[in-house]
Amino acid sequence: FVVGPPNSGKSALVGGLTKAKVVVAPYAFATTQPVPGMMKYEDILIQLVDTPPISVDNCPPAFAASVRSGDAVIMVVDASSGSCLDDVQNLLDLLEERRVINQGRAHMVVLAKIDLPGAADNAEILEEAYPGVNCVRVSAESGEGLQELPHAVFGMLDIIRLYSKPPGREVDRAAPFVLKRGGTVADLAGAIHRDLPRTMKSARVWGSARFDGQSVPREYVLSDGDIVEFRT
Repeated sequence: FVVGPPNSGKSALVGGLTKAKVVVAPYAFATTQPVPGMMKYEDILIQLVDTPPISVDNCPPAFAASVRSGDAVIMVVDASSGSCLDDVQNLLDLLEERRVINQGRAHMVVLAKIDLPGAADNAEILEEAYPGVNCVRVSAESGEGLQELPHAVFGMLDIIRLYSKPPGREVDRAAPFVLKRGGTVADLAGAIHRDLPRTMKSARVWGSARFDGQSVPREYVLSDGDIVEFRT
């Protein structure tokens, strides 16, 4: 979920990354309903959801409940604004109070409108003030950071891409399977078909294994980019 105060630039950001039909306007609260869009990262798509702007005085319970259902939170602030430092702190406090980003939920801060005067200086101050928060500088207008942000989001989600290889055939790279980091051969089998964990007799892995095509047990922990061949 992509959240932020009014006029932070989040809708323009989501529109630039996903081509979703967001509302970009020079006035506050132009976004009134969540707007989903699919952001491409290499060979997978990651859903972003633009949300209505929030503030200390305007964060309905239903909003917090909806954002809690997502895998991660992207907080967007206008880096050119003189209030950007307060905006970040207010967002952190508000989302922690509403139990959105505590309990280990992944989150990051996007410093938008980085092309505007004063934004780069403000970004340096913010990054020094919040060394433990992942901050990414972007501009929907100039395109700065739009190539780097999908990579940062992928890393924040802590997921891996896996490819199936039918026995005796080429690997299928058209639609990788996605698991949380730490996923095993058995987890991938279940993602492919609910009966496969029961019917599989063996599995071979190309990538993270000691050698290509190594036979591995069902509890073998996979890595991003691994190719797995199941035999039933």
